[in-house]
Amino acid sequence: MRIRHHITVWLACVTLCALTGSAGAQVHPHHAAQIRKGAQAVKARVAPRQPRTVLIWNTPPHLMDKDPHKGYCIPYGEEGMKALGEESKAFQPVVSDDLAMYAPENLKQFDAIVLNNASGPWITPTAEDLAKAPLKKLGGDVEAVEAALRKSFLDYVENGGGVVCLHYAIAANRHWPEFKELFGATFTGHPWTEEVGVTVEEPDHPLVAAFGGQDFRITDEIYAYGPPYDRSKLRVLMSLDPATTNMGVRWLNRQQDDFALTWVKSYGKGRIFNTSFGHMANLYSNPQTLQFYLDAIQFATGDIEAPMAPRDSRPLRTNVPGTQPAPGLEEGFLALFDGQSLDGWQGDRTIWSVQDGAITGQTTADTGLQENNFLIWKDQVENFELRLKFRLENGNSGIYYRVKKRPANQTQGDPLVGMQADFDASGRWTGVIMEYLLRGVLAERGEKVVIDEAGKRQVVESLGDPAELLRVVKPREWNDYTVIAKGGSMVLKINDVTMCELEDRDPQRLVHGWLALQVHVGPPMRVQFKDISLRRL
Repeated sequence: MRIRHHITVWLACVTLCALTGSAGAQVHPHHAAQIRKGAQAVKARVAPRQPRTVLIWNTPPHLMDKDPHKGYCIPYGEEGMKALGEESKAFQPVVSDDLAMYAPENLKQFDAIVLNNASGPWITPTAEDLAKAPLKKLGGDVEAVEAALRKSFLDYVENGGGVVCLHYAIAANRHWPEFKELFGATFTGHPWTEEVGVTVEEPDHPLVAAFGGQDFRITDEIYAYGPPYDRSKLRVLMSLDPATTNMGVRWLNRQQDDFALTWVKSYGKGRIFNTSFGHMANLYSNPQTLQFYLDAIQFATGDIEAPMAPRDSRPLRTNVPGTQPAPGLEEGFLALFDGQSLDGWQGDRTIWSVQDGAITGQTTADTGLQENNFLIWKDQVENFELRLKFRLENGNSGIYYRVKKRPANQTQGDPLVGMQADFDASGRWTGVIMEYLLRGVLAERGEKVVIDEAGKRQVVESLGDPAELLRVVKPREWNDYTVIAKGGSMVLKINDVTMCELEDRDPQRLVHGWLALQVHVGPPMRVQFKDISLRRL
């Protein structure tokens, strides 16, 4: 039930439908109970100095149908914010999507506003809005009323109000320059929808206390921000950790190296809090995240004192895997292995280790491997040239690229599926391009293959006798392997000799994915890799 009894005569006389505001979908009772349980585990950091009323603002009805978050994070966020207020007693939540709330006489009743993923040009009134009594007082047309509402909102903050901006709310009102300035940035994209590493830049700041002042990992849709973003004008509290995050995602501006995730700033006497977190519905039942949100709301109401002064310094990581030039290679090649550790690689440390300066994958008769095992590089790849040295003592291995991971909640099927630059002790698979568990062998050793738009495979040229090509591979010794992938064109070379080529025009082909090294299920084996370097094309 939405609380409405501490509001003006206008709010008391409008219809219940206008008051309640639709979040686009209802939260299932089971999930609502989970959210309530999470909120019950959260405590207000400080007692409110006085009774607090907080507006939980949703996307208005005329924009909700096109809102990308209407079915999950908006209703879940609404439920979470209501539960926080009601369980903690830190504030009274008032949920609304009625633009009349932003009329000066209504807005002044709120100690803070939570923009609950509200998106679109919501500050622009509709014809229906213009007929409401509080808005009639502001002007006779859309332009006049919108100008008055903009001023009302900015005046509210400047005179001491607080605003909590959750996730996509920063992308609203793109036609309003002062809205962008108010929050210090605008949304430019969400390169990540996966688990990422988070650096807590100011561990002692009260608004990151929910995370114990420690770096952590979170699964969410993570944003990149653009102008007017300027770190020197904000106090960034948390940012993306490139050392523990997939920096090979698509739609990433590779000239950008500052990915702020949470910040605060002042605006006149007011307080602004913005966070990227808030896309995944499960965040709204997680006590740690709920505590983070409650702390932000108490900051916005003025109950939690927290530094807001800009701080342009930031932690600079000098040991980010995959960022150092590869020694002895052309410009653009970056080292993926430091010769000493598995930093940047993820895999089973009982199978994968560093021995004699090389990444080593090894199984024994006692390993009990039930499926292929992989060491996965932290960053995804698309168009690239990979160079490495490998040594295989026995068994089967390979270099996987542009591959897909098995969903975390599944156990059936291989951990990775997709493109593979193969090699094995028998030589049967060495120098072969395979799309493992999908289309199978795409180019045998010695073949130049074209796959047309209909998926038909055709060998168009011989690159040499397969047996003769295999002779360039030195069994149980170090060999150079080069994998080049650009668009649908792929080339495999071993010891500088082309093994096969592929021109893949199938629109269903994999174009982007993970890079990994393989230990194959089966008899005991040992494979080693070193001098691993990659250049993006």
